[in-house]
Amino acid sequence: MSIVQETACAVNGQLDLWQQQVASSSEALIYAEDAPPLPVRHLQNVIGAISVTSTTQPFLSPKRLVNLLEEPTLIRPWSAFAELRAETEQSESEAVSNHLWLVAAKAAVQASGLVMQSLLDQTLQLQEETCYWNEVLGSSWNSGIYAAQTAPVRLWHWSRDLPSLRDASSRTLSESLVARWAQFYQIARRSVSEYPVPLSWASPIRSCRSEARRKRDRLLAMTDIHTSSLGLLMETMHSFQVDEFAVNHYRASHNPWQETVCRLVILTEAVVRQAAEHSNLTGFEEQVFAAVKEERSSMHMLDRDFSSMQAPTDLIQRLLTILRDHLPSHTSSVTSFIASHGRPSRLVRYWIPVTLVLMSSSASLKFLARRQDEILQWVANLGATIIDFGRNWVVEPIHKLIGTIRHDEKSEIALMSKNSLVADRASLERMVLDFVRDRPDTSQGSPSAQDMAAITNAVKEGDLTPVLKAYERDLRTPFVGTVRGDLVRALLIQIQKTKVDVEIAMSGIDALLKSQELVFGFVGLTPGIMVTYASIRWMAGLFGSRRGLRMGRKRHDVRRGLRNVTRVLTSVRSSEGIMSYHESGRLICEAEALLQKIKQVLSGVQYQEFREDIQDLLDTDSGVDKQLRVVERMRWTYFQ
Repeated sequence: MSIVQETACAVNGQLDLWQQQVASSSEALIYAEDAPPLPVRHLQNVIGAISVTSTTQPFLSPKRLVNLLEEPTLIRPWSAFAELRAETEQSESEAVSNHLWLVAAKAAVQASGLVMQSLLDQTLQLQEETCYWNEVLGSSWNSGIYAAQTAPVRLWHWSRDLPSLRDASSRTLSESLVARWAQFYQIARRSVSEYPVPLSWASPIRSCRSEARRKRDRLLAMTDIHTSSLGLLMETMHSFQVDEFAVNHYRASHNPWQETVCRLVILTEAVVRQAAEHSNLTGFEEQVFAAVKEERSSMHMLDRDFSSMQAPTDLIQRLLTILRDHLPSHTSSVTSFIASHGRPSRLVRYWIPVTLVLMSSSASLKFLARRQDEILQWVANLGATIIDFGRNWVVEPIHKLIGTIRHDEKSEIALMSKNSLVADRASLERMVLDFVRDRPDTSQGSPSAQDMAAITNAVKEGDLTPVLKAYERDLRTPFVGTVRGDLVRALLIQIQKTKVDVEIAMSGIDALLKSQELVFGFVGLTPGIMVTYASIRWMAGLFGSRRGLRMGRKRHDVRRGLRNVTRVLTSVRSSEGIMSYHESGRLICEAEALLQKIKQVLSGVQYQEFREDIQDLLDTDSGVDKQLRVVERMRWTYFQ
């Protein structure tokens, strides 16, 4: 569904309003019988067949439309109509005339829609070719690549032009010296202007850039002509105000609505005939306006009673000529123009990489054959590495995490054995108690049971006062204490105490780790999951549909399209904010390109809302300021 189809559907809806007026006005006069007369019935069938009833309905093909319009009832000579008028009542003749005008109007909408759609598609293609030349001219590297691509073609043309230059030079040898030098100067000057290929060997990149610039300028000129044609036809389409014409001018002998149909047909014929024949926008518009002005005399025939049936028949004949002759000729000429001035063929653009691939294929196959075993080993090692990575860093951490969630004792984090601290503390208590019993002087007598219990509780709290006092006393006479063994014994007890303290600290750390065991499980699993996810995304992007990457590029293209629309609106030269035909056509092309790009980004209700915004954007009667506000609304609605 394009902008042209939507406009044609809107015009068809307005024509349906006038058709209702025709039916309601004629029903009382000629429908007294059970069915309308045969010519009216046939015309009604043709009207229904050529109507654009939906925005999703494509235009009829030119061949199908020609077949419908070549019916004898529509194109038979005026004598047959005069005979029909003589045999029938005036009311029936008027009904046939009105239905003929409806056929001509809807056929004009179909034919103009086909022409506009062709112009729109060709303009978009011309813009693509222009972008290619802009890329070639954008950098010296691209220009060098283009020079290398077209080098064989240039060499071929240069080799064909050399014999003619040699013949021209040899003919001058038989003349006088002055005449020889004069003719040599003329030949050299003419060869430089007409055969720039020899100069391209001195500066090939400069010559290629000159050629690219020349072709780009020709494409831009043809694009301007097409956009102006679109603006002219679209404005004529929008001039259909059938709801007003049907009510206010239905019984007028000179109907403005019929003038609009005539103008649309004449303008369509002039555009499709002149579009491919001009290289200048100003000359094209002047020629089209002159053709329309010359054909205005046919509009005045509407005032004559004789022309009530002849005028729409002539318009239908014009439409048949457009569809059978002018439109195919225009399409063929534009296709030839694009082939001549557009990008080179694929053979020219890709012969270098294809040649390199063909030349290096044998060496590549030999290398693969020699390294076959090593390559297979690399592949096997890569596969084993991937499997081990998944098992060690993805599968096992997941199992441990699940065990942590289910409080599996096998999966609990532990820095030390559970019974290690209890055994070491009990051993420390026994060592202190035995030391106190063996050294009665440390407690001023034999310790009682209560004293032993107090010492045990003190040891549990980390108090080794009896041992430390004995240790301090033995340090005064270390030799005696060492011989007796008390000094070494007290030192070993302190070592055991240090071990117990370390285990207590480790138990605290162990309790902290157990309280955060789930967090550490996720931390241990995260690297493996991230590496796996990144690898899968990379593989999917490399071998998959690359939908996400394409979507990102489409969004970027949509933003560029919106920028182009804004650029067209801000470059309007009229001080009153009224767009010229050329500017209006450019806006239509940019809006159509934007609509094609946004279709792959938006869907459903958002796409329909975007289409409504596009219609508001193309309302040239509202002024450039309002159109810029529409662009701003589209920007903050769809691209925030």
